Amino acid sequence: MRSSFASIVLAGAFAGSLSAQPVVTTVVDKTSYRAVLAPNCWVVIKGYNFAATTITAPAGSLATTLGGVSVTIAGLPASLTYASPNEIDALIPSQVAIPQNTVVPVVVTSAAGSGTNNIRLTRDAPALFSRNDGSGLGLVFDATFHQIDTIRAQQTLILYATGLGPTDASGRVVDTVEVYIGERSAQVLFAGLAPGLPGIYQLNVTAPVLATDRIYLRSGGWQSNIVNIGVPSGTNTANVKGSIDGLYPSSDPGYPTIPIRQCVGDNDPGPCGPVGVFDSLSIMMHAGTFTVSFDIVPGAGPFSVAAVGEAGGSIISIDPAAGTYTASVTTLTPAARTGDYSNSIMPLWDYDSCDWKSAMCRPFPSNIVPVSRIDPYWARATQPLPAPNTTAVASPNALLQVSGSINGSHVAIDSQNNSTLSAFGGIVQVPYGPFDVGVSTFSLYVDGHLIASKGLPYLLFQRAPANFGPGF
Repeated sequence: MRSSFASIVLAGAFAGSLSAQPVVTTVVDKTSYRAVLAPNCWVVIKGYNFAATTITAPAGSLATTLGGVSVTIAGLPASLTYASPNEIDALIPSQVAIPQNTVVPVVVTSAAGSGTNNIRLTRDAPALFSRNDGSGLGLVFDATFHQIDTIRAQQTLILYATGLGPTDASGRVVDTVEVYIGERSAQVLFAGLAPGLPGIYQLNVTAPVLATDRIYLRSGGWQSNIVNIGVPSGTNTANVKGSIDGLYPSSDPGYPTIPIRQCVGDNDPGPCGPVGVFDSLSIMMHAGTFTVSFDIVPGAGPFSVAAVGEAGGSIISIDPAAGTYTASVTTLTPAARTGDYSNSIMPLWDYDSCDWKSAMCRPFPSNIVPVSRIDPYWARATQPLPAPNTTAVASPNALLQVSGSINGSHVAIDSQNNSTLSAFGGIVQVPYGPFDVGVSTFSLYVDGHLIASKGLPYLLFQRAPANFGPGF
């Protein structure tokens, strides 16, 4: 999604030629390039007419002015590490208070004047550092601070993140941070500010038994970007066959797989389309279905099958010696299936109501989505999801946890065999951001091997750049 930055900046180039005054087009998290922002979070400010030249603050130091450019966020001076004509890297002050409407101004000031763009803040905005702008291989260290490419169960790991919210006097995070490694919850030994690194959080964790190569965080109702790391693969299966697909987003021919951003204002230069009602929620469901079959080889040890998406999955632990399995399948609460999020920690904003200039949006009354605003594809995708038997506090997501026996050495999971394990889905929050399209990736793993993967596009409600040109 970062590829949209070029068009966002260029969208205001014509107006930029008319004035040397700074213009801010967008603000995103510097770690994962999403518009999920919190106090004490590093951001990238994009626009034009910033500094006359490119200037980087000396290593280990922070400045409130670089190249004659300064930034305030909610009226407080922000620390800067980089300034150029089109980009500024800044730290949102930890003292910034989040108003009820969550909106605060970002003001860039130079000798030629000031430019302002409002941003929406949340208390927690978890994001993991990776080796490639928030995606791909994660930035993972062992207990001796050596960067590593592969991990194993019970290993002590060190991760770095941003957006983990307020801290106490000792620098430890106040809000609970969940760390998922290989789809299972890792033991968090420490979560707090990294010594000598403003705005950077350090996580010391113990890795669980690994079912996949994915790592991500959850905090304050938000889920971080997903990064990857090498994991051991086993030799416990043979004749493996499998496939995975999305229920929502979907590969159904009727699903809108070529999205177009919404038109904004009477003078939008386009191309654009009408504002939708189904893609304008502050939450997104990611639901998938899979089939798999394999033979368990003689003498096999314990291993896992994992079918996963952006918001959870179906994780099956198999013990061949005991002839048993246990499974944990992500699904929705009965209330969430019908649009009722009144008991959820996730605030439900109506992005269709947002003013693109001010970023002001209205919440859905009582955190409930009207039936008329539920996408028919969304509603249809909830039908194959299993009923939960375990619920999480203040979450629209729940779990089906089951166990059973394995009969023989051949295992199959599909619509006819073990069908309650073959569909999964969950809800994640999405920001009011500058991007119009996301990609939901569904992946199937057997004994640490990636068997199948599919990426499906979906619409995001795009906030237009702050300045398209004359008339805006």
